[in-house]
Amino acid sequence: MSKAFTKEDAGDEGVLPVRPRAFSGEKRYITPEGYRALQEELAAAQGPDPRAGELTEMEAGGRRKERERWAQELAAVLEEVRVVEPDAAQAGRVFFGAWVSLEDEDGGEVRYRIVGPDESDVKAGRLSVESPLARALLGKEVGESVVVERPRGNVEYTVTAVDYAAPCRALSAGWR
Repeated sequence: MSKAFTKEDAGDEGVLPVRPRAFSGEKRYITPEGYRALQEELAAAQGPDPRAGELTEMEAGGRRKERERWAQELAAVLEEVRVVEPDAAQAGRVFFGAWVSLEDEDGGEVRYRIVGPDESDVKAGRLSVESPLARALLGKEVGESVVVERPRGNVEYTVTAVDYAAPCRALSAGWR
């Protein structure tokens, strides 16, 4: 993705990469938060260019075309995805949209949210439902383990928590 549409001061945190167009009939799911983030990105791409005054006329023209192309891609993705709301019947089991806490065989802990490929970002804790780990986790409950094959060797994870509510930011930031 072009750096032209990232928030310069915020790094890549809020930017979602756009996946190639879906095949006819392919289901592409997204969380409500992911859908809103794509809508915000589309609005930013369609709005005024914050760097317009810094660019030459030729640079501004190229950037304008890039922003238009990006807006078209985002609009197409927003038309293709299906927003999946959490379902109370799924409580306690790992399904799309779940926050899952895992412990590896060495005692290391990680927490991921199972999301659609259009919003996945492992560094931000968003794991694509199409990834091997997410596929292995689907349907699992607290206490169950999965083994995932990686290039560096297999790793076993045990599910330590499953919930569908976003973690409190104050606690996740280390505030007490």
